[in-house]
Amino acid sequence: MTPGRLLSRLGLCLLLLSALQACRTTQPGTTPSPTPGAPEVVEPSPGKPAMPPDAPLAAEARWLGELFAGTPVQVSGERDGSVRLVVPMKYAFDAPAATAPKPPLQAVLDKLSQSLKRQSAARLQVAPPSGKASAERMAAIRTHLAGRGVPSWRVAAAASAEEDQVLLRLVAPAGGLRKLDDATLPPAPRAVPPPAAPASSASR
Repeated sequence: MTPGRLLSRLGLCLLLLSALQACRTTQPGTTPSPTPGAPEVVEPSPGKPAMPPDAPLAAEARWLGELFAGTPVQVSGERDGSVRLVVPMKYAFDAPAATAPKPPLQAVLDKLSQSLKRQSAARLQVAPPSGKASAERMAAIRTHLAGRGVPSWRVAAAASAEEDQVLLRLVAPAGGLRKLDDATLPPAPRAVPPPAAPASSASR
């Protein structure tokens, strides 16, 4: 990939993240970030403790939480060491039967593809919205991830009883992951950088 195309793709990703963050809503079961830029805190379900801080995917959970803080995407770590992301239907697919992922869901999938590349033993479980188009939507998600270098065998379909969301789980197989430090992860982009000011005639 040429540098120009890489910068173009990065700019598009930043634009999608910025648009997603602009759609800030308070979801049931979430606690709004107390300060700008702080990770979104999702309270665990009753009787379901959060991910241990030393779990192999803990750094990925923090990175994804920072990326999508203040957006409708819910990110949480689970006790079994997996990372759970929930994307509301209105940001995932056009209802009722559209199968192409919307740009916000594409942005989430793009970031998960980066996590999967860092963690070559991890797998992704996807539960698309239930309904007649469920299989087609699952196929579209697999196709999008394949375009980001994630082979289809690393993406497993999971049954869903929900019609209003997409559930994604980054799963760590026992003993197969490399524990990452936060310093090894790229910084989370917060917004699209403003265009450079044109050079004034006096500086020429």
